[in-house]
Amino acid sequence: EGISFSHPAKFILVGTMNPEEGDLRPQLLDRFAFAVNMAGLPDPQQRVAIMERRLAFEIDPDGFREQWAPEEKKLSKQIYEARHQVNDVKYTRRDMLSIAGLTSSLKVDGHRADLVILRGAQAHAAFQGRHQIIDKDIILAAELALPHRIKGRPFQDTSVSAIDLEEQLEDVQSEMGMGEQGEATDDQETAVTEKKKH
Repeated sequence: EGISFSHPAKFILVGTMNPEEGDLRPQLLDRFAFAVNMAGLPDPQQRVAIMERRLAFEIDPDGFREQWAPEEKKLSKQIYEARHQVNDVKYTRRDMLSIAGLTSSLKVDGHRADLVILRGAQAHAAFQGRHQIIDKDIILAAELALPHRIKGRPFQDTSVSAIDLEEQLEDVQSEMGMGEQGEATDDQETAVTEKKKH
């Protein structure tokens, strides 16, 4: 009708797709920070638990919500605290070299993945209540940030597991002559993010 209206908003884009319907172009895939592959659970006990919870919800939705409210409240509080702490989570030059070496060894194009892994590692550290990232945070973030960015031949599986990434990270750190990971010290070149001023 020739009428438009704009309103400031903060949002997160979550995209879903069926791989059987085709792949997205690498340039578009790179715009997604993290990707998660979903699959059915093979364990019969876990599948039964899903059925039981679904049936319990259908019988008594209010009772089901009340039963799980404490867990949701606990998780919500943990996320809230992490969001306020994430900008204070520290990282060292060693951490950045580890990330850059990992993405380079896997032949990942561009630099967006490096930044995504670093920020993801900070977020996980904050969620765990820590003030400095460790290799475990880097591996977890890389597991979500790299599979859809790794180049593969047709019909080649580009998925990477935490174990694969851990071994790859150890190789990278060994080649770069890095020592054991430790806390940041005054004599170590350390990058520290500052809180955003609102």
